[in-house]
Amino acid sequence: MVNLVAWSAMLITAALCQQTQSQLAFVSSRDGNPEVYVVNADGTGLKRLTRNPAEDTKPAWSPDGTTLAFVTDRDGNQEIYLMAADGSHQRNLTNNQAFEDYPCWSPDGRYLLFATDRDGNSEVYITGRDGAWSRDLSNHPSWDSLPTWSPSGEAIAYVTDREQDQEIVVGAPDGSSLRNVTAHQAWDGDPKFSPDGKRLAFRTHRDGNIGVYVCELESLKLTNVSQNQVWNEEPDWSPDGGKLAYASSPAGNREIIVADMQSGARTNITSNAANDWGPKWSPDGESIAFLSDRDGEARLYVMKSDGSEVREVSGGQVFDSGHAWRPGSAGDR
Repeated sequence: MVNLVAWSAMLITAALCQQTQSQLAFVSSRDGNPEVYVVNADGTGLKRLTRNPAEDTKPAWSPDGTTLAFVTDRDGNQEIYLMAADGSHQRNLTNNQAFEDYPCWSPDGRYLLFATDRDGNSEVYITGRDGAWSRDLSNHPSWDSLPTWSPSGEAIAYVTDREQDQEIVVGAPDGSSLRNVTAHQAWDGDPKFSPDGKRLAFRTHRDGNIGVYVCELESLKLTNVSQNQVWNEEPDWSPDGGKLAYASSPAGNREIIVADMQSGARTNITSNAANDWGPKWSPDGESIAFLSDRDGEARLYVMKSDGSEVREVSGGQVFDSGHAWRPGSAGDR
């Protein structure tokens, strides 16, 4: 049995020893295999947190910024681990022979959602941060995965193929009261709650391309945000919910677009011949982190939310789009 009080105290102590600058976690295989790194938003303070010949990916910050969940196959199968913000105190949270993926913290930091095939198919589970228990929330013979919490913690969403196509369902955190909020024969995915929890951004194939839509969760009214015939993906809300950033390919290469949710205006804020994708707003809304291959390989960049003052911060190759701002981080501090 894990001594959760003592372990949590160690994590908080380790976190307090960190610099109070804005910080991002990301994954890089520059050392031969995918590892988790952190870096300050100005490109200083680069640090490798995991050192294992396995693959360590998908870092997810706890809401208080003291802990990172991540996915690793170091035990011979894919598990979810936790570690302090400085990389210390790494431990296996899920501890199961099955395949575990997509950790997502509850807003109060007490629980995590994750996907697992421990029941013979992909299901959405919940566990406490001590890992002492877990429970199947989706409990269906279909494929259920990619879970996420609403900011208030009062709802969860995940992707399912239980209706023979890929849909997004929203329900209570105990798995009850599920509603299909996309309800279309096309493929729907990548759910992202708005900061007020009243809307859900997602991507969909329903118009023959891949578009970014927003669903009003009370009325189920849908809005086509991207309004084009090209590829659009990875929606991310500004902290005030007034804007939505996403990746689009209006000229064949991917760009970062910011849509004003009130006026409907859409602005290309990267306008670069390279590919730019994976936008993530800083917690203060002043900056956006994104990936780009403008230096010949995928690297992590930070820019002002209007697209100005672009700077490379990863100092090398980035493995995937699993970068994440540390909660409480300012875009420029």
